[in-house]
Amino acid sequence: LLNKCIEMGGFSVKYLNDVTIKDCVGNVCKSKSSGDFKIVKYNDAHNVEIQFLKTGFKTVVRLDHIRNGNVKDPYSPSVYGVGMLGTKYLTTINGVNTKEYDLWVHMLQRCYSDSFKKKRPTYEDCKCSENFKSYEYFYEWCHKQIGFGVEGNGNPFQLDKDLLIKGNKVYSEDSCVFIPTEINSLLVKRETLRGTHLIGVYWDKTNKAFKAQISKNKGKPEHLGYFKTEIEAFKAYKTAKESFIKEQAEKWKDKIDTRAYNALMKYQV
Repeated sequence: LLNKCIEMGGFSVKYLNDVTIKDCVGNVCKSKSSGDFKIVKYNDAHNVEIQFLKTGFKTVVRLDHIRNGNVKDPYSPSVYGVGMLGTKYLTTINGVNTKEYDLWVHMLQRCYSDSFKKKRPTYEDCKCSENFKSYEYFYEWCHKQIGFGVEGNGNPFQLDKDLLIKGNKVYSEDSCVFIPTEINSLLVKRETLRGTHLIGVYWDKTNKAFKAQISKNKGKPEHLGYFKTEIEAFKAYKTAKESFIKEQAEKWKDKIDTRAYNALMKYQV
């Protein structure tokens, strides 16, 4: 059935599947990207019923697409090699990606794009749960979550995987939660930018002492004092940071997931 050249009008056409109307039903054919499928029923050249063997997905396609192998199984991994789109939900509306699709694709990118992880090595070893590899599942999960799609008066809610489980590397329904940008930005450590000292600590050449400071959202960094040792400076930063995170937790208490609130109240630097 494979790679047979058929002469058409003096041109040689190379088909992936050499099938005819008479004998096509029951044939197992190859697709270019979604594995094998079986021809279930022939209605006419524009209406051929097929079923993919691996997922069981049934659809109607054209006979010439069967011959070329240009048929796709939406339940076969196609996004970054792991993501399955399914058929239930749109990915774009009027040419614009839906919020659900944007979130899903960017999540998969962080986990499965080698080029992205070269630029952002903090995402090395990150992965998604099997459920989150399904766009249909992720879409429905999003709509059950507190904060999804909320703009938050200039603080749009973002998908976070680290708050509930510190150091977490897996995007899943158990580890992810939506929190406002204002809080999410407080939890970013920016290790590559802070230099060799402990977080929140800087060496002040003029005063020849360790300086501690804390950034509060988009405001100017708040000076916490000068200290003889790096550990003393860090302790001042730790106390101030944890206190401010608790303030933010109280501020957003009625708008965020209870799990997020509890995690913020227990947060330790």
